[in-house]
Amino acid sequence: MISSTPNILERDRLLLIESSDELAGFLNERYQNCTVVKTASLLEGIDKLAQSSARAVVVHVADNDPQLEAALRGLREAAGDHTKIVLCCSIELEPHVRAMVSAGADDYLLLPVNDAEFDSALGFVRQSEIAGEACKPATASMDELAALSDLLAQIGQDDFSSLTRLADLVRLAMQSESVTIVADGSTASSGGTVSEPVLVEQIKRGTRTIGQISIGPRRLPYRPADIEKLEHYGRLASHLLDAAANHRSWRKEALTDELSGLYNRRYALRLLKDLIDRARRERFRVTVLLFDIDNFKSYNDAYGHAAGDEIIRCIGKMFQSNCRDHDIVTRYGGDEFCVIFWDADRPRVAGSTHPADALSVLERFKKDLLGWQCESLVDHAPGSITISGGLASFPWDASTAEELIAQADEALLQAKESGKNRVLVFGEHTDAPSAS
Repeated sequence: MISSTPNILERDRLLLIESSDELAGFLNERYQNCTVVKTASLLEGIDKLAQSSARAVVVHVADNDPQLEAALRGLREAAGDHTKIVLCCSIELEPHVRAMVSAGADDYLLLPVNDAEFDSALGFVRQSEIAGEACKPATASMDELAALSDLLAQIGQDDFSSLTRLADLVRLAMQSESVTIVADGSTASSGGTVSEPVLVEQIKRGTRTIGQISIGPRRLPYRPADIEKLEHYGRLASHLLDAAANHRSWRKEALTDELSGLYNRRYALRLLKDLIDRARRERFRVTVLLFDIDNFKSYNDAYGHAAGDEIIRCIGKMFQSNCRDHDIVTRYGGDEFCVIFWDADRPRVAGSTHPADALSVLERFKKDLLGWQCESLVDHAPGSITISGGLASFPWDASTAEELIAQADEALLQAKESGKNRVLVFGEHTDAPSAS
């Protein structure tokens, strides 16, 4: 429902304070939808305001009255903060009247009056202006199109940011003071929360309502073309939300290994590059563990690929359960896994060594692996599955993600060549705790 805006001329009261009739005729003719109440003095005007409020007060200053400042302060107190007080004077009295603005007046105008300046000073919108605006089609501006382009470019990256950008776009398109969008359980606003909407448009997915767009007031009243535009934005919001959800789903699928449910090689490399860039700035350490399952091909050959798949799934979940929440376990390819450990809480300090976190995770994993029995390997004794791995850390062993992976891979190869069932730290000849 379209509500009225306070800036449209309705049957409001204008209080005119002047000892002559110089402005009375102008105000009555110019603002025919208002009731003009005239008084001869500021004192009488204060008394009128005490009886009934006015939308605006016009004061004709005819002389250099030394009591004007004190009288204006009383007028402002009687009028309140929301009533406009505008002074009118001849050019000769401008220096005196200009100084009165700080005493409580909102503005002053020089005589003879200019229609447009008077409208602006009083905060009025002419009905002719409203009629002219109503004839204009609600087209998209260049700013609106640019904002839409930016929104489409960022879609799917972050739910709240996308919803906020959409609220900004609708506010720009509707030229409203504020917009609030509620959709799929999330809320975002632009220009403040809309508690008493002027316009509301439902956001639907098929026949089901998933949210709404609430529009606040604006200077000019909303037109039928604006309502039609808002309907388009309601449909656009539905499409954008669906596209964002699909984008997130596709991105997750592209970065997730289907068999294990872990992140894949592509994600591991992307995350590692971002972490090393951040670690370089914030001075924390990043450690990569590459490990694979010893003699994995023999399990596939002896028990079938279903058993091999079960081993990969279980090993990945088991290792993940032993990690800290922020560490990342990924399936790097085949039976090879890449684990990224990083210091989320503390910076690197001089004299620090390879982190103990990765080794402590390996120790816990070793205990779990010793007691684990794969259901598909019913003829094997517990603990028959072992792993070999290699550890490398930034900044000691490498300065880039590619170098760090290569150094961990070299340590993994050394572990394989030295008898398997062990994890080696790059550049060191001593073993990390063996996997079994």
